Order: sequence, then C-alpha cells, then structure tokens
Amino acid sequence: MAKKKGRSGAVIAGLAFGLAGGVALGTYVLAPNLAGGSNATQTSLESQLADAQQQVEIADAQSKSADGFIDSVSGAALTDKLKDRPVLIMRTADANDDDVQGVKDDLSKSGAVDSGTITLTDKFFSQEGADGLKNIVSTTLPAGAQLNTDQLDSGTHAGEALGSALMLNKDSAQPQATTEERAIVLGGLSEGGFIQYDEGTILPAQVIVFVLGDDDGSSDTFTTTNEVAFARALDTRGSGVVVAGRIHTASDTGVIGQLRDNALALEAVSTVDSVDQAWGKIATVLAAKDQLDGKAGAYGAAASAKAAAPSI
Repeated sequence: MAKKKGRSGAVIAGLAFGLAGGVALGTYVLAPNLAGGSNATQTSLESQLADAQQQVEIADAQSKSADGFIDSVSGAALTDKLKDRPVLIMRTADANDDDVQGVKDDLSKSGAVDSGTITLTDKFFSQEGADGLKNIVSTTLPAGAQLNTDQLDSGTHAGEALGSALMLNKDSAQPQATTEERAIVLGGLSEGGFIQYDEGTILPAQVIVFVLGDDDGSSDTFTTTNEVAFARALDTRGSGVVVAGRIHTASDTGVIGQLRDNALALEAVSTVDSVDQAWGKIATVLAAKDQLDGKAGAYGAAASAKAAAPSI
C-alpha cells in the first residue's frame, strides 16, 4: 500500500496552524480594544471555519462524482488505443494496489496485451542492496546487451538490464532477449529478493508503465535518485516508459518532479502525477500510446505538468 511522507502536507498544516494561532493570539491580546471582545471574534472564526469545512466537503463530493463519471466513460475514451500492443507494468513496493489495478483495467479497455506485472521490492532501490543488484544484472545480462560504462549506479544498470530482457526492439518489435535469457534475469533477481512476479506471466513488451506510490522523496534521496535513473535507463532500451504516481511524487524532491526537472528525461519519459484519480489512469494509458508514437509529456495536476492528459 502507499506510504505518504507528505512534507508538503506538513507545510500546509503548519501554515494553517500558524495562521489560526496568530489570529487567536492577536485576538486575545487585543480583546479589550475590540468591539465585542474575544467572544464575538471567536464566534466569527468558528463560523468561517465551518463555512470553509463545508466548502471542502462540497469540493470533495464533486470531485468524487466527476471521477466516477470519468471512470464510467473511460471504455469509450480508450477503445483500441493500444490494441494488440504488449504493455508491462512495473511497480514499487509502496505503490497503491488500487492504483495498479486501475491502470491494468484501463489498459485492458484500450486493447493492450497484458505482459505481466513485476513488483520491485524496497531492496531493489536501497543503498544496502545496490552492490548485490549490480552483481546480478551484470552476470545475467542477455547476450548482446551492454551496460553504461560512464554511469555505474545500480539504478542505471538495472534499468538497462531489465529493459534489454523485457522490452521489444523499438524498430523491429522483436524480443531483444530469448525466453531463456529473460528467465535467467528474472530468476536471479527474484532469488536475490529484488523483484516479485507470478511465474510464467511475464512477456516482452513495447511499453512499460512504472507505477509509484506517493513519496515526495525527501527522506530517502538515494532511493529517489535510483528510481529516476532506473526509469531513464529503462526507456533507452525500448519504445517507451510512462512513470505514474500520486501527487507528492511530483514535488521537487520526488521521482516525477526530478524527471520533469531534467530536460533530457522530460523529452523521453512520460509522467503522470495523479494516478489515483480516474482521469489520471486514463492519462497514463494515453501517455503509453504517445510513447509508441514517439512523443513524451508531463501530465497531471501538479504545477510542473504541461496538461491534465494527452489529447484523445
């Protein structure tokens, strides 16, 4: 399930508390000089708070209704968008199960071929697992595949290795690895505790959708940097990668935020920052289609997004 390290949420809460505290302090200190005194002011503040709460509840109800409607028409919007195109889902350990399932459902509506789902465990991106991960990918690399000799981090090498094993050649649409080579890579990583998947369900894909949780990345920069490097390296081995997460991943320190802040990554990897919303899941599928068409974009609700979703 998703874990939320909402640094931005804490900042917002802190500002709200500070404002309320400041108003209250000023009110009680100056109460003797105010008409009606502290009681009248407190009543006014309580009324404003009640109004604000009501507006929040109305907005939430409208948002849920809109999302429900969007979900109900998603089939028509997505029909045949990815017909017969194999798409693989990768997910971090903290990705929300409902987000992942929702993306899978919408991919199915689009006609995509299900190439399976792989969970990348916490160990995959951790500093403690880095050396072990590099060792496995270097010794199980498919024939003909090469690893970057300038960027030696585990995220880059793992992205290149898995991309070579799991993605179809972007020009010929043919597998870059044999079935046996793919099994060796996946088996080694599974035995090492780096990935989880159902045996016999993984097929080579044209596009990979990489689903994140809601981590703003501020508490573990090593993992965040590794996830960014992994996504970029994965993209170099096939027709495209879409990285989809919840809104906090688009913060300056989050994976999506950092991908959008890098000019080269922005032109290559598509990102969606609101995958927990029905329209965000639709945007993820449409972004996968754009990747196949040689286009990339930044979609969602964050300020760094260029649009809510690709055009249909």
